[in-house]
Amino acid sequence: MTSQNSPPIYAVFTGDLIGSRDAEPDAVEASLSVLRDTANRLGEQHDFDPRFTRSRGDGWQILLPQPRRLFDTYLALVASLTAQDTGLATKISIGIGQVSSAGSTDLSDADGPAFVAAGDMLDHLSTSSGPIRVAIEGPGSTQWQRGILRMTDWICQSWSRQQAEAVALYLLRPDLGANADRAAVLGITRQAFEARFKSSGFPALDYARQAFADHDFGSPA
Repeated sequence: MTSQNSPPIYAVFTGDLIGSRDAEPDAVEASLSVLRDTANRLGEQHDFDPRFTRSRGDGWQILLPQPRRLFDTYLALVASLTAQDTGLATKISIGIGQVSSAGSTDLSDADGPAFVAAGDMLDHLSTSSGPIRVAIEGPGSTQWQRGILRMTDWICQSWSRQQAEAVALYLLRPDLGANADRAAVLGITRQAFEARFKSSGFPALDYARQAFADHDFGSPA
């Protein structure tokens, strides 16, 4: 377990858009805007500053001071981007560890083991073959987490825009406590919302979400 005197552990999300070189500039801008807005909404929801930072044209980073929320953060980012149907997806590398500096005005000059881990894993994703779009590395990250993330990524890749929209709404609007309220926001019936949500496979991820939320990321893997 993490002692009270141990340095805090963070999760750094580092990503870049897939296929952006062949995409229209408007699609790139729209995709990064979705990711920025989602990160900011999560920050407001859980009282932290994600410090969303764009890098290398189609790259981006956010800082999550609550690693136990990393699985829901990952899901919210992917669901929101799919729901907006920009035509682009994103790779996501999650680095776990300490942060020696959170940067000055943004994360462009941030530093620390969590940033190094995230950057190294993103480079690995960029050079790997196959449709792997997510990776995690750092203290407390284990094989079961890597397996769950890859399996979840496979599920997410099959989402329709409507399914992703239902998932994003569920994660980003906790004030909507009933499916009827969520359906009203989307202008559909409760039955239609529940059909989209169930067919996304998201309800089956509840145990995985809880496992991530209960995990101690302060302990070495």
